[in-house]
Amino acid sequence: MKEESGSDRIGIIGGGMGSISAAIHLIKNGFNVTIYEKNKNLGGRANIIEENGFRFDVGPSLLNYPWVFEELFEAAGENLNDHLDLIKIETGVKFLWDDGETFSVTSDYPSLSEEVSRLENSNINGIQSFLKINSIRYKIAFEKLLNTNLNNPFKWGARLGLRELSSGSMFKSMYSDLNKHFKSKYIKEAFGSYAMYLGGSPYKIPGFFSILPYGEIAYGLWMPKGGIYSLIEKLESLLIKNNVSIKKNYEISEIVVNQKNEVKGVINNNGNFHPHKFVISNVDLATTHEKLIKKKYAQDFEKVQMTPSVMTFYWGIKKETKFPHHMIFLPNDYKSCFEDLFYNKEFSEDMPFYTSSPSTSDSSLSPKGKSTMFVLVPLPITEKNNQENIYSKDINKIRDKILKKFNKHNIDLSKKDIEFEKVLTPDEWKNKFGLYKTSAFGSSHNLFNIGPFRHRNKSSNIEGLYFVGASTNPGTGLPMVTISGKLVSERIKSDIS
Repeated sequence: MKEESGSDRIGIIGGGMGSISAAIHLIKNGFNVTIYEKNKNLGGRANIIEENGFRFDVGPSLLNYPWVFEELFEAAGENLNDHLDLIKIETGVKFLWDDGETFSVTSDYPSLSEEVSRLENSNINGIQSFLKINSIRYKIAFEKLLNTNLNNPFKWGARLGLRELSSGSMFKSMYSDLNKHFKSKYIKEAFGSYAMYLGGSPYKIPGFFSILPYGEIAYGLWMPKGGIYSLIEKLESLLIKNNVSIKKNYEISEIVVNQKNEVKGVINNNGNFHPHKFVISNVDLATTHEKLIKKKYAQDFEKVQMTPSVMTFYWGIKKETKFPHHMIFLPNDYKSCFEDLFYNKEFSEDMPFYTSSPSTSDSSLSPKGKSTMFVLVPLPITEKNNQENIYSKDINKIRDKILKKFNKHNIDLSKKDIEFEKVLTPDEWKNKFGLYKTSAFGSSHNLFNIGPFRHRNKSSNIEGLYFVGASTNPGTGLPMVTISGKLVSERIKSDIS
């Protein structure tokens, strides 16, 4: 083992959004920080593919809760608007069903109310009550739950209070909660589909998560000009400006722990040792324990329910298209689709999927007269972390299903229109980004895996080891992992003082 001279105070493994956020908050508090990233770019799942004049965001395709990112730039002593030009996605999200029905969700209230009235077949509809109760929940979530390092369930409950616990629908399902406001199955299915990315069925995920569709309606959907990766590029420049050391193409193979169960540093694939008193891992929490810590501790990750894996298609299209920026295609048999995805672990023949057409909003993302499209298909995770994902061989089958669905909805796009294609299979996602069991969004958000029940951002076994990202608090999604960076920095600061 070759030891390098010098010692940074904090080493961060992985350069995802959680790491970037943690580094910004740590340098603000006077720490020296080194980020180790095994890939050629920072960003983790918020990465980039550039080919033939086409520019694709690899993972996150929209920016919600913009104030979270404004606060991050403020922590770095900067103004977000000085660095990024945010484009508002006026069309929001269009949901489509095979029977021909659609539902367009937008932050424009008159348009949204008109859509809800149409589907409810009544001028009196529940959108106002839905927005009212969820505005309260949203405020509770960000003021009392998401921005704090609470690990004690009783203190967590006391912080909320009985009234807020009950009004928050913690003990009712998301679908049941939506049923209080809407009669139309289309509205309930559309809003309930957000549960998919939380790692569960809307019939089982807590009703509290109705704040997700609310948040997009209340705060809108945004995209930085140049795509989501523009956000990463600007933040990376701020890290460099603030003397954060960034080592790319630099894979860490081990977190070194001494006999006293204290972190001593990290070792890379070439055997170079970097001493650190504190290490933060942005690699999936379960993968960190299985792959990076040689000494094994009692951790049972097999029982933790995970969010789905995904297959993603990146298409450079020969012609200019004007598709809605975001479309979500939902199946006829809605309930059984979720059962197959999360509990039966079977490929649903009537699979749901999501598309993003970013060049609709920003023509600079494709050559003139051409377009980009990103398609995300949720798939069941593998049962074992070392199991090969069986869907890797089904690329053609899944592509054909997507294009057949387009044809059914009179969407003018066929295979001959695709000039460039790149596909990331569940295995490739797992290997590239250190995912556990090919789960794309970390551990799920069922009742006993949120708040103080979720894996905390500090190791219970190893002094000096911390975690950041989707599998720890507060959860999955670009805004949440950004907040997780702030929380882990506060945890370290508190432990030192």
